[in-house]
Amino acid sequence: MTPPPSTPQPAVRVSARRRIRQVLRRARTLWRDMTGESAYDRYLERYAREHAQCPHGHEGVHDPGHGSGHGPMSEREFWRARAKQAETEINASCC
Repeated sequence: MTPPPSTPQPAVRVSARRRIRQVLRRARTLWRDMTGESAYDRYLERYAREHAQCPHGHEGVHDPGHGSGHGPMSEREFWRARAKQAETEINASCC
């Protein structure tokens, strides 16, 4: 008796699973962008980019006007500051 020919099903399953994971990951990213959930992540990226060349590092004492000198805000501080800004900067125009 001869063994049945091998089929490439496992490879197809793996690539299909990988594709599904990619689609779900992209959908999650889009959802987080639409709901504003990714705002803190973008803040951290921007903070790291803007303070990468800082001679004092993230924890050092900065010159006046250079920022707080305490590193990036915690996620809780970020969302509080964002809510406070939304309350104080009311846009009354229609557009």
